[in-house]
Amino acid sequence: MTNESDMTQEELRLRVRLQQAVRSQEVPPFLEARIRGQIHSAEPAAVPWRRAWTIALAALLLVMGTGVAYQLGHLRFTAASQKSYVVSTGHRLASIMRVGLGDHLHCAYFAKPSKVPPKAEQFVRDMGPGYAALIPVVRKHVPGNYRLEGAHRCKYHNRKFVHVVLKDDWQLISLVITKKVPGESFEVDGLLPALAQSGLSIYRASAQKFELASFESRDHLVYLVSGLSGQKNMDQLLAMAPDVRGVLAKLEL
Repeated sequence: MTNESDMTQEELRLRVRLQQAVRSQEVPPFLEARIRGQIHSAEPAAVPWRRAWTIALAALLLVMGTGVAYQLGHLRFTAASQKSYVVSTGHRLASIMRVGLGDHLHCAYFAKPSKVPPKAEQFVRDMGPGYAALIPVVRKHVPGNYRLEGAHRCKYHNRKFVHVVLKDDWQLISLVITKKVPGESFEVDGLLPALAQSGLSIYRASAQKFELASFESRDHLVYLVSGLSGQKNMDQLLAMAPDVRGVLAKLEL
């Protein structure tokens, strides 16, 4: 290992920046294990320290680039890697909160971006009668810099969902809705609302870099999942909740 006294000022600055950048990155667990395995398999004595720093910097760029692309769903990983990430991300959440997070990760976070975004008419057809009315509701309340990335019905772990996805250059926002199974509710799961007003209880949870805000209607569970701050995410759901409830009420008659 090279002593700091043997390094130039520029090399010292690079070392500090490298350490700071590494500490600031959240690395998917399977990718971290892969890189650690490659490092341990190398022969330290055969690699000069300057070359070692070059390799470390290349690894950092790989991790940083992967982190950004992974966040936006631009990289495809194996089904096993995706499952591992879903489990590790949501393992501390109440089971009823994992329902919304799991569909967001599976259907938005890991989704392959469309080269040619579907037209609005396709989104309406994919949502189907009744639920298509959620599209203008979400557009009305989500900031204008977010574009509609997807609106469809999907299935995850044998459960059906209605899913609206919006994206800007860095963040994804998902409105995830599913019908309750018998006996399912936030109250039964023992969750306490983060906010209760006008007959609406909003539940809130965090899972690593994801924020969740949720409420329930008579027959549905509603989730907003994003990388926004917890308060902003909850405020977004609170703003659209009356209109979302109105759409669902018509379906629950």
